[in-house]
Amino acid sequence: MSFESLELHPAFKDFLKEAGLKNPTQVQRQTIPLMTKNKSVVTVSETGSGKTLAYTLPIFHALKVEEEKHGATSHKGAPRAMVLAPTRELANQIYNVMKSVSHHVKLRVRLLTGGDSHAKTKSMGHSVFDILVATPSRVKSAIKNKELSLGHVKIFVMDEADNLFEMGFKRDIEMMLEEADLSMLQLGFFTATLPPVFDNFLNERFPGKKLERVTFQDSHRPQIRIDTYNVRVEPEEKNHVVRMFLEKEAKGRGIIFTNQKNQAEEVHKFLKEKLPSMKMRILHGDMKSEEREEALADFVAKKAQILVATDVAARGIDIEDLNWVVNYGLPKTAIYYLHRCGRVARGGRHGVVYNLVASHDGKMITEINQAIQAQTHLPLQMIPDAKLNQEARDKAKARAVEKVKKKVEKVVSRDRRARYTDAMTEKRTGRKTARPARRGAGRKVLTSRATKASR
Repeated sequence: MSFESLELHPAFKDFLKEAGLKNPTQVQRQTIPLMTKNKSVVTVSETGSGKTLAYTLPIFHALKVEEEKHGATSHKGAPRAMVLAPTRELANQIYNVMKSVSHHVKLRVRLLTGGDSHAKTKSMGHSVFDILVATPSRVKSAIKNKELSLGHVKIFVMDEADNLFEMGFKRDIEMMLEEADLSMLQLGFFTATLPPVFDNFLNERFPGKKLERVTFQDSHRPQIRIDTYNVRVEPEEKNHVVRMFLEKEAKGRGIIFTNQKNQAEEVHKFLKEKLPSMKMRILHGDMKSEEREEALADFVAKKAQILVATDVAARGIDIEDLNWVVNYGLPKTAIYYLHRCGRVARGGRHGVVYNLVASHDGKMITEINQAIQAQTHLPLQMIPDAKLNQEARDKAKARAVEKVKKKVEKVVSRDRRARYTDAMTEKRTGRKTARPARRGAGRKVLTSRATKASR
């Protein structure tokens, strides 16, 4: 099947030729015809399978057809279509794709994300445009300040839809839906995973809306190869283990995922000091938007071998040549484990995931394993939680025994010094020094505790 057979607007011809696109991907073949027929869709497919064009082309097609029938829109600050993304990085990626299409199709696209200046946001209320690509918090703010109206939106797409809810944007999305005319709204939900909580939201929020399901989780399984290695470490060992991995084991380019921003800073600083010849970048939410964009652009352009990042980089960002991922800490939400691991093994390539697993990770491992079992698009190995828990118990027991032994040795040593001092005093003065019996009793108690802990 070619793009021509999808019967898209003739304005796409030059774009497809310039982009070198002849045949649509599997997800595009299934999704585009549904959306061009004004169907609402839920498309589940891994990042890199062509989801962005799967909704971009139908959006431009529908708006172009409407424009030819009724003329161009003249409503200021009121887009006819909106694409919502959870992060600035993904929103920028979508915007760039849409701008390349708009150059040929002649529709206006605006970007609205966190980090934009107030002047830029305010100018939206005085501008006429067709499509808005945005992040939820900034849309909420723009609506509140009357700089944006969703009353004319006909197509509403959520990219990485499950993540929008994982990140707590549910209330913001509810507010947006109330602003729009739901009866006339065409919906598109695009995601790499479909957890039950998100599926429940769709069923409860849109009971009368028919949502066509397009799922390709199984279609990529034969080509994907991901090896998983679980390295058991104590928290204080992690930096040195990562350093050893980069020096001796790492091949190609990869991402080191941390759970906190300060942790990313610490790891990045440590590695820069210990491995100054390695080219690396850092990416986390506290960086300025231009710094984040520059770091990601450098990594995509292969100016760096390693990216140290929080989960800002776990979703929707498609980098084809990643060889490995290191989970410096297991993520606090199981779905992020799948998305971190999904950064590798793109396009049938081989990928490797290394998990630095600490003894306190038992509960999180259970949730991650449940998430692995509930999905099919990534052939991930389970983390052996039962074995890990036993090892954690053994380590804790050994540490307890060692701690008690040290206390015993300290008491015994103190008693030896005391007896030596008593003997020297008795020899010098001829008088015997009386000592309380509690030391002996203390030794018996400690010895008893040490024996009990070692059983």
